Amino acid sequence: MKNILSFTVILLIISLISCNTNRYVYSASAPNNPYFTKKGDSKLTAYYSSTGRNSGTASDLSSTMSTKGYSNGWDLQGGYATGNHLSIVAGYYNKREKDIYDQSANFSPFNSSIVKYKRNLFETGAGYFVALNHKKTITFNVYGGAGMGKFSFEDNGIDKNNLSYSRYHRASISKWYLQPSFNFMPGNYIRLSLVLKYSFVHYGNIQTSYTSEELKDFSLDGIANKTLGFYEPSENIQFGLPKYPWIKFDFTLSSVIGLDPMYTVAIRHVNSSIGLNIDFSKLKKRSVY
Repeated sequence: MKNILSFTVILLIISLISCNTNRYVYSASAPNNPYFTKKGDSKLTAYYSSTGRNSGTASDLSSTMSTKGYSNGWDLQGGYATGNHLSIVAGYYNKREKDIYDQSANFSPFNSSIVKYKRNLFETGAGYFVALNHKKTITFNVYGGAGMGKFSFEDNGIDKNNLSYSRYHRASISKWYLQPSFNFMPGNYIRLSLVLKYSFVHYGNIQTSYTSEELKDFSLDGIANKTLGFYEPSENIQFGLPKYPWIKFDFTLSSVIGLDPMYTVAIRHVNSSIGLNIDFSKLKKRSVY
């Protein structure tokens, strides 16, 4: 476990110092990782998520000055254990982001910019889970699935000639993922997990008003009809209430690292989520009594 965490930190540092653009093509999000141990277990989780202001690459932050902005969204996730080892999952992700740059870097064709993003994605998948000890307090899980959505942003501001400009960039995205994880359930009211997710995202149907030179400046020319790989480790913790075993408060910290060592496009690396998790199987049992 220690080696996995160390490897994750090293990859994150490499990614942070290697990127140098400020039009973000991908953003971290909470994984759909159920704590299932038997047939009939279920989950429905609603998250509020925030990437935080200036959560891009290290070189972005040293070469630009973003005075205001936000990166907020919500996630809705569900899952059901169809057997003692098999389950199905589904989720919807929606995020709105805004960056305001008062001073742009020398590589930028613009002097100041307001960039507004929209991201949405619907995913479905299936998984396998198995207990690693007799008490079923530790499980290994692996999920895989696919999704479809859209990614777009509007870019407005003042160029180097002090003239107003307006640009847009839109893409349809297709996503495939493989998600191994370890769940730890030491008691009835606390659960923890380590998720090691790998995602592959294809950017198609590109529509843009950027010039070819501007696309190159922001490394957006590298995503047209391309599939990019991402490593998305996450940590999750859930707290329950003794009187309400069917409900838990959920906290997730997620990150993203580009798998390509020659990565040039920008990603928002960190996302924190807070949510409410409901297990309808426990709610049903409580209503019987």
